[in-house]
Amino acid sequence: MIIFIDSGVLGILTNPYKFGEARDCEHWLYTLLSQGVYICSSDICDFEVRRGLVLALQNKPKFSGIQNLDEIRDIIDFLAIDSVLLRKAADLWASARSQGIPTADQKSLDVDIIISAHWQMLTDNFPGRYIVVATTNVKHLSRFTEAKVWKDIKF
Repeated sequence: MIIFIDSGVLGILTNPYKFGEARDCEHWLYTLLSQGVYICSSDICDFEVRRGLVLALQNKPKFSGIQNLDEIRDIIDFLAIDSVLLRKAADLWASARSQGIPTADQKSLDVDIIISAHWQMLTDNFPGRYIVVATTNVKHLSRFTEAKVWKDIKF
């Protein structure tokens, strides 16, 4: 099994207040890692979460989410954004648009399409392995990937 963590889940994991959902999500992550599940994310997800954490740091100097994000980078892989991935994402985006399935505003970066391209490349590189996107919003990602709410993913 390969689990790809999207920005929503990454945001929960970086929450400095480890109670409730943040505590549960961290326990979920470490349980899966201890069972040998390969877990990854994307540099684009890091960007999405980090920009919000940087902004929060300017407003609340004691906010420690950035340190949590850096620590997560030490325990899971973050897949790089390269020209091959971006070409695949552009193809997905155009295919969705031509079918009348807008995934975001036409001028937006559309991170969900980039995540979907990562998922498709993982499925190409690891045929026969179950690969799922752990998310907080299944609706957009499930059009192009196997996506589940993180709480529903068990090993």
